[in-house]
Amino acid sequence: MSGGVDREIKGIRIVKESDTEKHIIGGEILLTSLNVYEKMSKDQFLFHLEELNKKEISGFIIMRNESIPSYLFDILLEYCEENRIPVLEMLQNQYFWRIVKYILKQVFDEELANYSYFILTHENFSDVLLNESDLNVVIEKLLVLLNKMLDNPVALYSSNYDCYASSEKNPAGFNVAQNVKSYIPDIVTKHQYFIQKREYVEYINKIQLFDGRYFYLVMTEKNNELTGMDFCGMEDAITSLQFAMMRLSAEEELNNKYQKDLEYRLLVGTLSNEEEDDVANILGLKDTDDLRVVVFRLLSRNNNQRFTSEQLRQTEIVEKEFLRDLPEKYTMSNTNQIIYICKKDEQMSNLQLRLRIEELQKKIQSDLDKRHANAEFIVGIGKKVKGYHALKESFSDSKIALEYIHVIRKVIGDENKSVVECSKLGFFRMFVKVSDKKELLSYVPESLQKLYEYDKQKNGSLIETLECFLNNKQSLKQTSKKMFVHYRTVSYRLEKIKEISGMDFDNPAEMLAVRNGLITYRLVEAM
Repeated sequence: MSGGVDREIKGIRIVKESDTEKHIIGGEILLTSLNVYEKMSKDQFLFHLEELNKKEISGFIIMRNESIPSYLFDILLEYCEENRIPVLEMLQNQYFWRIVKYILKQVFDEELANYSYFILTHENFSDVLLNESDLNVVIEKLLVLLNKMLDNPVALYSSNYDCYASSEKNPAGFNVAQNVKSYIPDIVTKHQYFIQKREYVEYINKIQLFDGRYFYLVMTEKNNELTGMDFCGMEDAITSLQFAMMRLSAEEELNNKYQKDLEYRLLVGTLSNEEEDDVANILGLKDTDDLRVVVFRLLSRNNNQRFTSEQLRQTEIVEKEFLRDLPEKYTMSNTNQIIYICKKDEQMSNLQLRLRIEELQKKIQSDLDKRHANAEFIVGIGKKVKGYHALKESFSDSKIALEYIHVIRKVIGDENKSVVECSKLGFFRMFVKVSDKKELLSYVPESLQKLYEYDKQKNGSLIETLECFLNNKQSLKQTSKKMFVHYRTVSYRLEKIKEISGMDFDNPAEMLAVRNGLITYRLVEAM
């Protein structure tokens, strides 16, 4: 300590170890940059000190910094000696904010000390927000600053308790205990805190973002007990962190939507070759990769398969579950469907891939049923293609598989079929490309056309019986079991079918033509 001590204490001037300087005068705070001093001449610096002296400041607290020329400190000490202004010089290892809090408590009553400290910390946090453009760096600096103010560890954890950022290199694991209690500090606060005791006492603030995500800000009483003044400092730290994280979340969301839009355009084939190269580079795809597109679609069971807001909500839930099993990099959602670009794994065969997808479909469907979502989860697997330029072909195939899944179910006799691989549809894909109903019906055998006309006039079930009979290897027993009718009824209907159409069930070529005709009729119904 140097200089006189007879001056009436009206305020304090504080020179920080960082890039800023604070003047606390009667509770009012002014902010200037110490960097300005580097360019000051001796006369300019002396004039600056004279102006401060006119305000009758109580004293100086300084900590030497290599960024500030040493001769300025010499001038300061000499000036203070002449004008009997106290100077307290802190050692480099002394705790700056603890001294600030101590002095404020000596100068002001508790309410004004808390207010002055709040203003001081507000300026520091605002300084970080205003002078740093990288939001990740902003969040890091805010935590470091809060750590210095509290002299305790601080960290941000995601809703899944993963550490997002911390003032410590090796942060402790975290979870919210069941007995966590609400905590109200002895100050006026706009934030809600919780308190729990694990190894140390932890104060928790839940930072909510616009998109429904949230983070836990955790202050741990590892070194010191927190006081009301500490919570005053936390007020603006929380607001600043929330602001920075909301901006970061919004930017990430925009970037994510832009990238997903480009990925979708890659799949539908609306990009140029050069643009496809750029998107593939982002995704890490090569022109030599074996790829296929898998589309998972959510349909309402009682809304004619139309897209609804409820499907959108369920799709968002399903997508979160998906990301636990599939790489986020190759997964995107689009209205009521999730699209996955599958990059061949040398360790996984096509059969293993299909089984994995079927297992995933069953798991998701089971979760939907438990939530009473009244939704059906179906999967279309596109053909394997070479290189990202051909992804649009695989995507088109996967959509065909889904669009005609109800037809495929009829053809194979499995109403619960939920995973369809387009490459296994064979000649069926040719019919899909025909858009003219008359042309399609020209592929239907005359015998089957007669049967259709009869069923239409009589509102009968001969076509249904014929379809079930062929799907069950022409077994009377299996057909009657599947249709829940007596086998004699099936036998009677088959005889009626022969009588009307003249079909010969023992002729393999004719039966193949009939089966193809049944598929064609299903396609016409779907058009």
